[in-house]
This record gives sequence, C-alpha cells and structure tokens, in this order.
Amino acid sequence: MDKDRLFAIVDSYKDDILTTLKRWIAVPSVGAEPSGENAPFGANVRRMLDTALKDAADLGFDTLDVDGYAMHAQMGQGEKIMGMLCHLDVVPVGNGWTRNPWGGEIADGKIYGRGTADDKGCAVLALYAMKAVREAGIPLRDGVRLILGCDEETGMSDMRYYSSKLKMPDYGFSPDAEFPVINTEKGGLSLALTAVSTGEENAEIAICQLYAGERQNVVPGVAMAVVNAKHEEAFLKDLERVKNETGFDISCARGIDGRFTLTAKGQSAHASMPHLGKNAAGMLLIALARLNAGGGIKGAVQALAEKLGLQGDGEALGLKHSDEVSGDLTCNLGILRFDGKNLKVNLDCRVPMSADHALLAGRAAMALKGTGLSVQVVGSRGAYHVPAEHRVVRGLLKAYSEATGLPGYTVAIGGGTYSRMMPDTVAFGPAFPGDRDMCHMPDEYMDIEKLMLSAKIYALAIATLAGEEEV
Repeated sequence: MDKDRLFAIVDSYKDDILTTLKRWIAVPSVGAEPSGENAPFGANVRRMLDTALKDAADLGFDTLDVDGYAMHAQMGQGEKIMGMLCHLDVVPVGNGWTRNPWGGEIADGKIYGRGTADDKGCAVLALYAMKAVREAGIPLRDGVRLILGCDEETGMSDMRYYSSKLKMPDYGFSPDAEFPVINTEKGGLSLALTAVSTGEENAEIAICQLYAGERQNVVPGVAMAVVNAKHEEAFLKDLERVKNETGFDISCARGIDGRFTLTAKGQSAHASMPHLGKNAAGMLLIALARLNAGGGIKGAVQALAEKLGLQGDGEALGLKHSDEVSGDLTCNLGILRFDGKNLKVNLDCRVPMSADHALLAGRAAMALKGTGLSVQVVGSRGAYHVPAEHRVVRGLLKAYSEATGLPGYTVAIGGGTYSRMMPDTVAFGPAFPGDRDMCHMPDEYMDIEKLMLSAKIYALAIATLAGEEEV
C-alpha cells in the first residue's frame, strides 16, 4: 500500500470536505417528535438524513435509507463487512455561543458549529476516507459500510432498529470519541430524585419554580428559580452576600407581588466530563440553600445542595467509585424541575466496570433518607470493553501510529458511543490527546488541520482493517 499516495488523495479533498461539513452543520438536526412518514425523530433530522443520503450517493456509494432511523453507504463486498458508526443527530444548542451554531463559520483555522466534533464532522471524514481508499485502488478483502444513525444522543434506538432490519457489520470502529483507541466505555446509570412539596406557604423565601437543563447528558449552563420573598430588602441583601461568598454568576429580576427570578450562569459540558463545565443547577441550589429558601421543598433543596451541588463524583451521595480499567465514576445533575408541587432531578452517572449499579442506587437512597427525596433507577447499562490484544484494536493503533508518528495506546472513557451496538467495535477519534473536548459545548469546533489528519487516519484504518494484508 502506497501510504503517501493515499494521504495526498485525502489532502486533495480538503475543500470538498469543508463544503460538505458546512452543508451538514446548517441542518439543526436536534431530535424531536415524529413528523410524518419515515421521520421518527422529527423533520430536521429527516432533512439531515436526506442530505447525507444524497451526498453519499453523489460520491458513488451504494446507499440505503432504513425507514428514517439510519442510513448506510457501502463500497465493495466480502465474506465480512467492516463497519463505521457515526450519528447525524446533535444535542440542543444551549447557552454561551458567540458564533452561529448552524453557520459552519471558518475562523482561526477552525470550523465552528453544533455537530462539528459530535458527530457530523466524523461522518463526513469517514465518507471521504472511503472515497480515498477507493480512488487509491487499495484492494480490500472485506466490504466497507458507513452507518449513520439519527438517535445516538437520546438512547440509540436507531441502531436497535437498524439491527432488527439488517445484519450489523462484523467489526469496525465508531469515530465519536478520541484517539488513540477507546477500548473501554463506562456503564451508565440514570437516577431520578423526586419530592412533593409539603405546601408550606409561610416561608420567608418560598421557591415557586425551578428549571435547568434539557438533556441529562449535558452539564446545564443556565438555571432559573422563581421565588417569593416576604421581605424584599432583606432578601436582596442576603442574595448579594451569597453571591460574594460563592463567586457565582447569579442575576436577579424583580417581578410582581414579591416575586423574583434568579438566573445562574455556569458552563455547559458533556455529562461524562462534568469537571470541564460548571453546573448552573448546582450553583442555584447552593445559593438557595444559603438563602434558607424553599418553603414546601426546603429540606429537599438543602439536601440537593449538600449531596450534589458542584460535585462531579457523587461522593456525598455514596456513589464514589473507581477501578484501574475504567477510572472514576462521574455524576451529573442534568435536569432540575419544580412546578410548585413536584420536584424532579435527573442524574447521569458514568459507572466503572467493577461497580454494582443496584448497590449504588441503594447508597443514594440511604444518603437521602429523611430529606423528602426518593430515588428511582430510570436507566442502566453495563460497561463495554474490547481487549487491547484484539485484532481491531491492534489494527487501529497501527494506523494511528503510522499516520501521526505518535505512540498508540488504549483509553477508557465515560461517554457512551455506538461501539457497543456492533460486534468487535471500538471508538476511534476524532479528538487528539490533550485536545479540549468540545462535545456538547458552546462554540463547538474542529481544528481544520487536525480534521484533515483524522481523515488520513480513517483512510489508513479502512485499508488496514479491511485490506488484503492481515493485521
């Protein structure tokens, strides 16, 4: 295989790659309610799927629309099929953007927009990597199939549907994490904490409403509370004290009848890396607890501030856990709601391989005993691991090292990718060691130079895994 020729072909696609990615970014493919035939995730996701289908067909690949749940583009046939799994849906924009999230703006050597890193950029790179391998005339032992799903961010029902209709590829990788190779993904545990207001109306500061977060797999960047303060001047004075003590960015807007709207501003991040953000919901709960606010949910608010707050490891809830293979447990307060009667908090926990999910849930329930909060498990998935000596892992590490000149090694992450949806599959790129993780972040971007390097790595990975030479 002529590696230099393959890389030169990839370089020649740079303008086409950026043009295609800008076109895909322009489609706000956030999952929504079904919208007509073959649009199970809404009209915008359907439009994104149609865009990808056309672009893949125009590049000369055989394509298939699987009832709006996913699509695939394929080249070649063989006894086995090597698969690549990416997704076209994106999380909501959220707060804190300084650029148009759907604009695909290019500035300072970067391309900006929701989905650039997670995961439209990788889907486009995988398509052009396939084209480069074909143009280079590299003989393949196995067929190559790129599957693009539409529901990765909210449950992966797309891949379950796809696998119910078609046989999944035999092995492969998901370009939706980081390099060198992600061979371990933590398990997931979703907990709902709920309480009902006691109806106490004579509190000095009664909480009337709470709202933060849209998806539990995102650290909320903004949180809001509506409170009723009996003594307005004292309330405002105490609020200033709390802001000075904590350093939190909390604004206050006066309403009518003694009501005030408090807005806390933090920093969004992916739930699997809560330390990269600043949880606005936790900030707000801490502030409300220090104000002695609550009314009918005062005990629950005090408990949430103490047991969650800005912690990202769940230690105060009894959830702290770690092992050598998959690292530390993380815990994200992703959704906070109170409508005047019912309080609900959704936690997204990324759990090491060695942890017992039922035991963790029991510890959380014990930690919250007597606070008025109950604990319910609303979702649980096990960890995923492919041994480092596996052929796919060895092949991908080889491709990474040959393309970059850097040493290859395996990594464990807290994020959940499509890898677990296909046999003998691991996550592979696009973030490089030391890069800032931009998934679910405001001003999401990909560095264009690294984007092109990723395309070369993916092309070499296809040739290495599906090629005639054994790894």
